[in-house]
Amino acid sequence: MAPVDSFTVEAWTYLAIDLVVVANRVVLRGRSTGWRNIVPDDILMVVAILLYTAETATAHYVGAYWHGLANSGMTDQQRADLPPTSHEYYLRVKGSQTQLFGWLVYTVLLWTLKACWLFFYRRLGSGVDNMSLKINVGFVLIGVTFFATFFTILFGCYPIEKHWQINPDPGNFCQPAVSRLQAITLICTNLTTDFYIMAVPFPMIWSARISPTKKIGLLVMFSGGLITAVFGGLRCGYILQDTIQGPQLAGEWSCRESFVAVFISNFPVLFPFLHRAWRRSRFGSLGNTKGSSGVTPGAAGGDNSTKNSSGGAFKLVTIGGKSSKKGGKYKHPLSLPGETFYERFGSEEEIIESKEGKDRQKDSTKGAEQDVYVTTEWYVQSHEVDATRTEQERRERITAGYHAR
Repeated sequence: MAPVDSFTVEAWTYLAIDLVVVANRVVLRGRSTGWRNIVPDDILMVVAILLYTAETATAHYVGAYWHGLANSGMTDQQRADLPPTSHEYYLRVKGSQTQLFGWLVYTVLLWTLKACWLFFYRRLGSGVDNMSLKINVGFVLIGVTFFATFFTILFGCYPIEKHWQINPDPGNFCQPAVSRLQAITLICTNLTTDFYIMAVPFPMIWSARISPTKKIGLLVMFSGGLITAVFGGLRCGYILQDTIQGPQLAGEWSCRESFVAVFISNFPVLFPFLHRAWRRSRFGSLGNTKGSSGVTPGAAGGDNSTKNSSGGAFKLVTIGGKSSKKGGKYKHPLSLPGETFYERFGSEEEIIESKEGKDRQKDSTKGAEQDVYVTTEWYVQSHEVDATRTEQERRERITAGYHAR
């Protein structure tokens, strides 16, 4: 199998996997929170998978149809000798146009995923000190960097037609397949935003009253952007090398990076479902509750929504909810000390439970709930003893009256 054909299979396989992942995310989230309560990052993820489909098709065209050719990798003499009516000229023009389109789609996809992460963190950290400020700064940062990157790619070479100009040589900035301006700009803006987004939940997790093992697990789960950054660096590295195979290799690594980025962006949302399914297979139905059947990270908005609370949300709340009946100040378990559902239940998919789930938890956990159960049981037992004594005294009175006759 030729290298191009091999990558074609690889690229479409990546897309198929991510399509399944996103479809499962949307279906599970829709069932757990209700289709009317789908949140912005769910909608953006659907947009992202459409963009990823377009990017995969673009990479496929670059290799399968245009044979990796573009307006780069040519000497001045070769450019002059290439007739505008030739098939190679046509392939190079189409290849350059497709490369430019691929750059733009690739940029929009990555920044859409960044917005998904911020919307996810907004619900995850609702109530945490300074979390809203960090999220808002993040939105401003990705907005500024997106437009800077997008317009640099599109207008870094002006007029736009020079992006596919063959003769005379338009210069490196006007060669989309190997443009150093585009590659360096994307490396700087992409890494800056990735590291900022990854840093947003770290203080929240590090200050949480949970075990070190769980802290490390959460930190690893929210550090997936590092893998994406590595793949993005490899892509830009091949571009900066300006080799004959550079355009093809850049297209391949862009698809790999996008695949990893989409997959990692969905993992925190799907993890509770996967963990709950594992518990069902291991412990059976006793290990699950009706209330936790729909627990997903970032349930639809509305903290007062009864359906969302019972359907399950990855919103970290204290035992008493956002505020007590006395109107006490809400204390988020990841910003202030105190017992959290992480400590009580040991897994994030049961952070919010329905009433039935809490009743079952009382039968299987030790601590305050068990004490209440024992007290209640002792009260019933005491009542039974008193009733027995009363019956015995009644019989003695009857017997005494009978002998008196």
